[in-house]
Amino acid sequence: MPREDQGWIVEGDRVHGGIALRHGLNDYVLQFGHIGYRIRPSARRRGLATWALGRILDVARTLGLDQVLIICEVDNPASVRTIEHQGGVLEGIRDTEHGPVRRYWINI
Repeated sequence: MPREDQGWIVEGDRVHGGIALRHGLNDYVLQFGHIGYRIRPSARRRGLATWALGRILDVARTLGLDQVLIICEVDNPASVRTIEHQGGVLEGIRDTEHGPVRRYWINI
């Protein structure tokens, strides 16, 4: 597994989710992406994922990454909007052992 930078998505004293940035480009990253995030259902639709993704892209930039791969399930329109809002360009849709996923690249 590649090295990761991880963070919590916190507002006040409440944890609303988490986000991770995987470094490098290897088989694991090609399968699961450089960035993964999750928002608690009760905290969704408030822009927290978009905000957190923007912050982790800043971290990726400081690490010298030129682009990052982000993967989401095809039936997750909220993640599609979040990724595209941050400049994600759809590479394509692939079938995986967990079902079909959308693969996006973001140039940093």
